Amino acid sequence: MTQRTPPSLLPTDLQPASCRILVVEDSPLNQMLVTAILAQAGHRADTANNGLEALMAAQAGGYDLILMDLSMPEMDGLTATRLLRDLPGPAGRVPVVAMTADTDEADRVRCQDAGMNDHVAKPVDRAVLLETVEKWLRAVQAPGRTAGFGPCAPAAPAAAGEVLDREVLAQLAQDLEAELLADVLRQFVEETRERVARIAGETDRAVLTREAHTLKSTAGTFGARALCSAARALEMACRASVAEPKGAKGEGVGDGAADAVERLRGEIPQLAGDAIAAYRAAGYPV
Repeated sequence: MTQRTPPSLLPTDLQPASCRILVVEDSPLNQMLVTAILAQAGHRADTANNGLEALMAAQAGGYDLILMDLSMPEMDGLTATRLLRDLPGPAGRVPVVAMTADTDEADRVRCQDAGMNDHVAKPVDRAVLLETVEKWLRAVQAPGRTAGFGPCAPAAPAAAGEVLDREVLAQLAQDLEAELLADVLRQFVEETRERVARIAGETDRAVLTREAHTLKSTAGTFGARALCSAARALEMACRASVAEPKGAKGEGVGDGAADAVERLRGEIPQLAGDAIAAYRAAGYPV
């Protein structure tokens, strides 16, 4: 694939209060969280539910930055960015920052090849998100250098066996007003119940992969540690069960992955229930 060259920074005299940012994300919960963080920093944020909506919004113009999820229905973020880069005029030069739970080198290369400028990992860290936004809106480039993809280290794994990550919840309490935090936690619980029910009843591997990917992201964002870990394992098992070849007699080399898919589909509803009970025990009104 030919690597597309990301556009350079916008003019450095752009003031943050006047910035208009498009948040492209299929999870209403993630939309709420990211737009709240941006609003607290003085930015104006609109939302799009998938890459197709993002492309239509970008064509209309007026955005200074686009935050783009990768895995979305209708049109994914990589496809949307490739098409965006083919647009004439300023719309085709708007900086695009990937927001994704996939943080390995191969995923970062895919983002860069599609024409994205940078990458922030999910669960979204408020400080990292705002630092990256400011970098693309205001930073003055050093002579001879091009801002772009830098090291992206995933968060350090937490101790095993705990249902909730108290540090994540403490950070959310710092970042969000109490009423807003209560609202987004309630929406997370509602969205998780619906997603877990779909996972329990779904057999299509592509759909399961997408549902597990989103659950991994939202559970990590809201500190549901054990649920996030199981969703990550389910996503990986789904991919492995599809990708691995069959043996000479038709035995699946990926039969172990298929077994893991079924086991995790059975475990995830209980883990979701454990997380909801733990929120309540910690005093969160969910």
